[in-house]
Amino acid sequence: MMTMLTPQSSPYTAPRWVKWSLIIVGIILFLILILSVWLYVEVNQDRTEGHEEAKAIAKEAGGIHRVDHVFTYHGEKEIHIVQGSKEEGKWLLFIDIKEKDVLDEVPLDDVLPVAEMHAQWDESCSGCTFKDLAYAFEENEPVYQLTYIDERNRYVMDYFTLNGEAFDQRFAFRQND
Repeated sequence: MMTMLTPQSSPYTAPRWVKWSLIIVGIILFLILILSVWLYVEVNQDRTEGHEEAKAIAKEAGGIHRVDHVFTYHGEKEIHIVQGSKEEGKWLLFIDIKEKDVLDEVPLDDVLPVAEMHAQWDESCSGCTFKDLAYAFEENEPVYQLTYIDERNRYVMDYFTLNGEAFDQRFAFRQND
């Protein structure tokens, strides 16, 4: 007569160390997920800090009835740039929210369009790599801030007036390889 061997454990059970390893890995992944979400919320909150106050100042003191965009420029002091509409058309307002003051108002009709500014720069710097073009506020004047890497591999921030003329300010930083 043949004796049958009984299995020591069910084929559907895993050793104890596998269960604990999976539980620990699951907890670590869950904590990483929570940390990532928290970090994203904190960074985004810092990035948009002051935008609502800038919108309110633009509507109240600047006469804007519809806000399209709010940008933040970190120069000598933090300036919020509000793009919006008045009855006369579209405008850019440069606002210091700490002083609750509109520093300058510029109609968008008087501003060289961003695409034309980019094309003008592209013609003048053929060996350069474009990074960014944004509104800025330097020396109490609204300007464009053009960021690029020049032919000598320097990181450059160049400033132009809003009608495309050269502005007497440029920063070039040598990059370490």
